[in-house]
Amino acid sequence: MDASDILTKHKCLCPCGKDWDATKGFVVPFEEGNWFEAVSYCASQGMSMLQLRDKFDSQDLKQWLDDHGYGAGQNFWIGANDLAKPGLFRWGLTANEVTFSKWARGEPNFMTVRGETEHCVELNPNTMEWNDSGCSKRMHFICETFSN
Repeated sequence: MDASDILTKHKCLCPCGKDWDATKGFVVPFEEGNWFEAVSYCASQGMSMLQLRDKFDSQDLKQWLDDHGYGAGQNFWIGANDLAKPGLFRWGLTANEVTFSKWARGEPNFMTVRGETEHCVELNPNTMEWNDSGCSKRMHFICETFSN
């Protein structure tokens, strides 16, 4: 499945279904995608990849994920990455630096798996800890409304 397939399948998801919360502005699309497809999908919906700005954002998201039954065994892409400059994590494709993080022990470790260095960030919804991962990995992702 390429980015156009993901965009076509998800055009009607926002704002509808159990995955939409107008007070928080989070959505978890049904299909999985790599990190770049996730960025493209979120943008096509007028949203951005999830940014966790502080521990309160993390707590709010944890509550939302628990309330909507997400968690067991599935990680999610979030917007953090170090694609522009290895070791310097930014949000999405912006210049906004990540100032809050909750890395799992030993992360980020910048491993190379099957020839791909880990530059994108996944979130474990059970622990709310972060792990760097190869951007081509397919998984679910979280979009949020743009905040002013």
